[in-house]
Amino acid sequence: MAETPITYAADAYTPERAHQPRSEDCQHSRRFRLAAASGQRLPRRQPTVDMAPMRELRDTPPARLREIEAMPGHTPRPPDRPEHPLRWDEECLRYTSQTKRDFLFGVMRVLGMVSFFLFLFVGVLVMALLFAMSWGDSQIGSEHYLVMGKVIGFLCIIALSLWGGANLIYRLFPNWASGYQPGPMWELNRATGKVIVFSNPAKKSTAWQVAHELPFEEFDCYLQSTPSHQGLPQFNLSLVHYREEAHVALVGMFGATSSHVEQRAAWDMIQRYMDTSQPLPDTPMWEEFRYLDPTTLEHDRDTGRNPRFWRDMDDATYERHVSEHQDKLNAFYRG
Repeated sequence: MAETPITYAADAYTPERAHQPRSEDCQHSRRFRLAAASGQRLPRRQPTVDMAPMRELRDTPPARLREIEAMPGHTPRPPDRPEHPLRWDEECLRYTSQTKRDFLFGVMRVLGMVSFFLFLFVGVLVMALLFAMSWGDSQIGSEHYLVMGKVIGFLCIIALSLWGGANLIYRLFPNWASGYQPGPMWELNRATGKVIVFSNPAKKSTAWQVAHELPFEEFDCYLQSTPSHQGLPQFNLSLVHYREEAHVALVGMFGATSSHVEQRAAWDMIQRYMDTSQPLPDTPMWEEFRYLDPTTLEHDRDTGRNPRFWRDMDDATYERHVSEHQDKLNAFYRG
């Protein structure tokens, strides 16, 4: 694939388009509003400063960027990119989730591993307690140790079976056990300015079928809050079309967080990303794609930005940037 910048569609998104009046009435059902459009509606802005969530910096330090770059055959535009259900590049953000099998075996592996060490720890603790009690109580004999040993051993065997069985399945049948759904769930396309919501991505027969393709400026973003197991609020984002029952659950890509700051920063980053009048957000994940976007390419030429600003950064400088970015987010969203 030629390394030439993408071309924007005539109706690609710019902030001016968001000010156009909405002539048609909302057609949302009450059930849809409760599920997708509840919570605080976040304002539309034109961010001129990079306000990316902290995870975009923490998850991709310079060493990791260089490791990815050094992988055999690595290129910003691999041959399978157009058909890949997961994308994060100059053209679009595209997301899908793991298959149900991958999720199930992943839960089995984690549950088995955690349970094994937990049972082992509890077994040692109980044995030590029985040993201490036996010094003052002659009724505690070897049969108590035997019974407890059998119980702990049985539980450890079950945990090891889950842990080892899941690992064995992943090793023998990697393509069947792991991976993502055949098709994407949604796409935010910078080049076209469209939000695409796909039909059922779990089945090959319906994967890649488009359910909705609508302009980005017609979507509103809602900051939703749900309680965690401890009763603490967990925040996530939902993009909702103002008229159609079309929405994008951004929690898969950006996660749920205990801080609303992360989610507000994610929304501002998305607006900056979709705005073709501005360069791509200057974060580590997008650095290798900057020369493939026309607005970003022109911006970097005019400002003399080092094309390897993030990738060649030393660890101490990187940590300073991370700390300064956190301070910037707190000052803007909490100040």
